[in-house]
Amino acid sequence: MPLTYRIDPEAGLLFILGVGVITQPERLRTFHAWLNDPAFRPGLDAFCDFSDTESTPTLAHLRELLGVIDKNAAAIGQSRLAILTSKPITFGVARVFEALAGVEGAPIQVKVFFDRDKAWQWLRPLSPPPAP
Repeated sequence: MPLTYRIDPEAGLLFILGVGVITQPERLRTFHAWLNDPAFRPGLDAFCDFSDTESTPTLAHLRELLGVIDKNAAAIGQSRLAILTSKPITFGVARVFEALAGVEGAPIQVKVFFDRDKAWQWLRPLSPPPAP
């Protein structure tokens, strides 16, 4: 599966991993899966690694994702999302998502990175980074 997740309740983190080509239905299905996971809780921060993806969502897909986030704002709570990318196009699209989340008042604070250590330091400045 190109998009997977795991929740680390001790660290209070949701880890999202994307590999290869990811479709919008896969994004939405995985989003709903972690939202309904018994280990998920409001305010859970997330580390999203898209460094091995081969696709990027369209602007319409980003807006749809933000609509789903808005609809589930109470369940999500205030949280931070660090997105790791390796390709300029993925970085650019993720930055558009970051900007839209800020402008549209999403309950998540998004920041995009090329560097894993910097992403982790922003998300958890007092904790050592996990193994990739």
